[in-house]
Amino acid sequence: MAIRRLSKDNRLERSDRHSLATVSTLPTVKAMVDCFEKYLNLTIADGHASVDTVKTYRSRVHQFLSWCKERELYPALITQDNIKEYRKHLVDSEKTSPTIRLSLLAIKHFYTACLADKLVKDNPVVGVKAPREKREIGSTINYLSLEELQQIFNSVAPTYKIRGDKTRQVQVLRDRVLLGCMALQGCRSIEMYRANLGDVSESYGQHFLQLDGKNSIRTVVLRPDLAEEIAQYRQARRSNKEKLTFQSPLFISLSNRRYAQRLSRRGIGHVVDGYLEKCGLKHTDLERSISPHSLRHTAGTLSLQNGSSLREVQDFLGHADPKTTAVYTHVLSSQENNPAAKIEVNF
Repeated sequence: MAIRRLSKDNRLERSDRHSLATVSTLPTVKAMVDCFEKYLNLTIADGHASVDTVKTYRSRVHQFLSWCKERELYPALITQDNIKEYRKHLVDSEKTSPTIRLSLLAIKHFYTACLADKLVKDNPVVGVKAPREKREIGSTINYLSLEELQQIFNSVAPTYKIRGDKTRQVQVLRDRVLLGCMALQGCRSIEMYRANLGDVSESYGQHFLQLDGKNSIRTVVLRPDLAEEIAQYRQARRSNKEKLTFQSPLFISLSNRRYAQRLSRRGIGHVVDGYLEKCGLKHTDLERSISPHSLRHTAGTLSLQNGSSLREVQDFLGHADPKTTAVYTHVLSSQENNPAAKIEVNF
């Protein structure tokens, strides 16, 4: 790789004709991007990265390259100081720590790919970390109480925009199964999006649901009442003249244009948010904002409240690290064992 005279911030000195002449010796941005695309398909997750992961990494790298272009920085000559500048840019843009961490990870993979093909001499992201989050443990755990959860299930009713009694029956059962899987079984939205009818199985009287999660495939034991609802949901779809196979999506769109096609992740969020809004639970106050992911927190919290062990809930939610599950314990203990409440004084 040619050595060029650069300004302190890695920009070419415009008066240096020799440097401008040697730009052609650098790998082009296209060559680096092509190298990264091959890496995404063959190396990330041992060649089995999800579509969402690939899309996210590609998007984060594209944002970084756009930032480089705006500042006339050559991606092949980026330094660790440049990466820190980009981190500062993300901080100033009020990006959260997890968002910054994911961006740095994607860029790190980008340079790992380029380094393997000898397009760069080192990986400038190595050693650069995302800023620490300043938040209280458990502060992001928002969940529904048992009474609120019952209110959600009781609110499921036909949507009058949907024509035909059979389609309305499908909609009610679809929504009840979706809410049940997320709030009772702790399923993630992405797992619901990827689930197929063939992922539901039965053995010796027990019903199971195989879930394709973020980084692994896991199987949950279904509650008998939820398994029965799924059976009714499947039968309602058959009665509505839908041709079902093992690869048919578990959750479908009911719009006229996309009927029986896989319900999108946005669609799943729209369904859940609709019932939260209907019950007045979407935004209850400034300290508590319920989202579709809160249903998963609900499953974990209520399970612990009702006597399940930490290990049982860890397996139940598919947490690889027990520290992740322990956050729910912190939430409960802070409520039940508040030292201030033990001070016997009239206030």
